[in-house]
Amino acid sequence: MRIVMMALGSRGDVQPFAALAAGLAARGHDVRMLADPTFADLFTGRGVTLIPTHGDVRQDMRSDVVRRIFDERASPFALARAMRSLGEQYAEGWTRDLLRHAADADLILPTGSAVFIGASVAEALGKPCIHAYPQPIMPTRYSPSALVPPLRRPMPWSNLVGALLAAQFFWQVFRSGVNRLRREMLGLKPWPFLGPYGVMRAQHVPMLNGYSPSILPRPADWPDSIHVTGYWWLDHPDWVMPPDLAAFLAAGPPPVYIGFGSMMPGDPAATTAKIVSAVRLAGCRAVLAGGWGGLKLDEPTPDIFALDAAPHDRLLPHMAAVVHHGGAGTTAAGVRAGVPAVVVPFIADQFFWAWRLEMLGVSGGTIRHGALTADALAAAIRRCLDDQGLRDRAAALGVRVQAEEGLAAAVRVIEAMGQRFP
Repeated sequence: MRIVMMALGSRGDVQPFAALAAGLAARGHDVRMLADPTFADLFTGRGVTLIPTHGDVRQDMRSDVVRRIFDERASPFALARAMRSLGEQYAEGWTRDLLRHAADADLILPTGSAVFIGASVAEALGKPCIHAYPQPIMPTRYSPSALVPPLRRPMPWSNLVGALLAAQFFWQVFRSGVNRLRREMLGLKPWPFLGPYGVMRAQHVPMLNGYSPSILPRPADWPDSIHVTGYWWLDHPDWVMPPDLAAFLAAGPPPVYIGFGSMMPGDPAATTAKIVSAVRLAGCRAVLAGGWGGLKLDEPTPDIFALDAAPHDRLLPHMAAVVHHGGAGTTAAGVRAGVPAVVVPFIADQFFWAWRLEMLGVSGGTIRHGALTADALAAAIRRCLDDQGLRDRAAALGVRVQAEEGLAAAVRVIEAMGQRFP
């Protein structure tokens, strides 16, 4: 099949779908991925054609618009305005890109936040469409929405209401822009006021959820068209650990990994200072991943190894615990490594994954980024290191997740749909 995929967002948003694209290419399919060229390394040598999209996601993450999105003090209206501004900046270019490159496709597979554009282009071209997500977004009685912080004690009614309200919030933010593109560029009728999700569900449009059923079982009230496949791993078997990092790991007990990926702390220096103090208070060693947020030591220190980034599949198994922001990809990698976590969420589904790890008993604690202190982080790290029951549960969960074949399951769903539309 000729499959065109589109993944928008940060590295954590793109990487699981790069794994899915590589898995499809390995099966002999012609796979083209529209994504930010910043992530070209995810596709190199994997048989996938990368088509660069408009924009520069790394620069956007540093913009005032995105900083407003990450501001915990921002009102929902300010958040909506910031998200709409960012979407309107690129939506027309992304739509034109997808229209051009999907004209001869057999299947269009939009991912995550690209679903509004991808589903519209698929409709305009008369192509079958599968949409895919790294977190659950469809309403269910059995768990809260992944898009908003869960209540302390979620209930079936609050799960449904919260998920419906979250979906409506995101749809209403983009509704006018998406429907304008549908009318003016694609010649389509606007989607209804309540959005496309009900339409897609009624049409049994397949949905792939690329997370582990060991982390969150598939709800019984979802239709058969929604699949929970397991994680999609993009491994790096050829990565060679730098000698100085290898020497640091060999020089003492396993360290704690600390990194927030593409998240942008308002004051990176202050956040780094809190982390350094927490490591000293906890009496442990650490690997500090600077990431896009610019976490950086003022000077070298024997108990903290600073690096920009490293493949999680190769690094995290060497760690005693993982302190991270709760992104879907980093959460998955930490679980797979079989070590406990401390989650410092910033936004969106990060609070959901923090909640799930707590419910599974594999988390030393959740600390909102805005409430991060050295004392709180040190206490959570010590729980990860000292609580043997927590460590045993994390190890057992890692074994279960490692045994799953999520990528193969997702590929089977896609190939089965391809057979329906020769």
